[in-house]
Amino acid sequence: MAGAVTAGLAVASTGGEEGSAAGATPAGGSDYDVIVVGAGLSGLTAATALERAGRSVLVLEARRRVGGRNYDVAVAPGVVVELGGEWTGPGQTRVQALAHELGVGLFPTYATGSNLYYRSGQLQRYSGDIPPTSPTALAQLAQTIASLNQMAAGVSAAAPWQALQAGAYDAQTIGSWIAGQNDSPEATFLAGLSIRADYGEEASQVSLLDLLAEITGVGGDFNTIIGSAQSTRFVGGPQQLSKGLARRLAHPVRLSSPVVAVERGRTATVHTTGQSFRARQVIITAPKSVTAAIRFDPGLPPDHAQYLQRQPTGATVKIQAVYDTPFWRQQGLSGTVTSDTGPIEIVYDNSPPSGSPGVLVGFAEGNQGRSLFGLSDGDRRAAVLASLARYFGPAAARPTHYVDLVWAREPYSGGAYGSFNPPGVLTSMGAAVSGPVDNIHFAGADYSPEWPGYMEGAIRSGEAAAAQVLAALGAHRG
Repeated sequence: MAGAVTAGLAVASTGGEEGSAAGATPAGGSDYDVIVVGAGLSGLTAATALERAGRSVLVLEARRRVGGRNYDVAVAPGVVVELGGEWTGPGQTRVQALAHELGVGLFPTYATGSNLYYRSGQLQRYSGDIPPTSPTALAQLAQTIASLNQMAAGVSAAAPWQALQAGAYDAQTIGSWIAGQNDSPEATFLAGLSIRADYGEEASQVSLLDLLAEITGVGGDFNTIIGSAQSTRFVGGPQQLSKGLARRLAHPVRLSSPVVAVERGRTATVHTTGQSFRARQVIITAPKSVTAAIRFDPGLPPDHAQYLQRQPTGATVKIQAVYDTPFWRQQGLSGTVTSDTGPIEIVYDNSPPSGSPGVLVGFAEGNQGRSLFGLSDGDRRAAVLASLARYFGPAAARPTHYVDLVWAREPYSGGAYGSFNPPGVLTSMGAAVSGPVDNIHFAGADYSPEWPGYMEGAIRSGEAAAAQVLAALGAHRG
């Protein structure tokens, strides 16, 4: 996002999805009521709500596509795999209602058959939600989850810094807390793996208070995060939701338009790498680490600037391996794997509703993800397929198609799954950065107190930002 402001220069038309890269620099006045930065679900939800209220809106998107961290890729005619977010589940009412509105079907994640647990070089089949562990590990895991839920009951999702024990919770990482609760290495490993599956990062990097606020935000049960939130998929992939919203806008999304600077004032001027636009209100939905690279003039208040500097992003690499058939189903397997050996430690059956072709989706998260960063494409693929073959046999090493995405290489994401708070950030800065800065508003999945980091959270945050902006503009045109 860094770079000189070159207002007035023409932007070369690059094409792309559901948008435009052409246009003229405004001559004067406030050209739009609102400029929205980012064409993911949050930004497009906000833009839609604002247009429905009669406001003029321009959406600027840095990428050549809409969708943000929803990114679906066709690997064969009629077969799409999701390289970004893909699941929904009970309680996620907004995203499911949007899918229904846009005619995008839902179907259950395949979960029939035995799961696999790979630990200490041994492969075991099991049924149920928890891998076969020792009685001690099982008891400690159950107590860990119960304790997290109990602590979360006293933490507000919207203002976790107000919790009675906020200081104590925020002074430690999830990892240090887990270590203090469990003396079973297996229980400690499985608890840590569940945190990597949630944040795409090691438990040693994330504040315990951050996790407790998330548990509250998904309804109060940690099991939701590691279970039912992955129970349902979108036919054809969820990026269709962003494409559908973008098509409805009165002003096409301006693609290939990364924002490099924002001049703050009664009327804000937003500079991309080639043009400038003005609006009375601005909503920024870029990831927090990306927002930190935008130059604000005058600068953001110190607390906001410092906060954005302290928002790291997870280190997830997501892979999809495609086969002629889901051969593991013939072996009575669900396709679900939990493993203590990387780089791929978590696997699911990701086949389309028809079951053909067969697809396995896998994740390398936290340090396992970072272990793949420096590899060539070929070496990374070989390491991934070796993991799949370890779990499913030699056939898994011979996919018909293979795709992956190192999200840390995506300049307008910076990683996946989203940002998180290291220890101390929420209690020292949370209250000071919980609202807009004058007419600059911030939104996105990572800002949502409800379903943070999920598509549901992105939509809810976009709705909230639109409501804030409409209140600032006034209920009616004036």
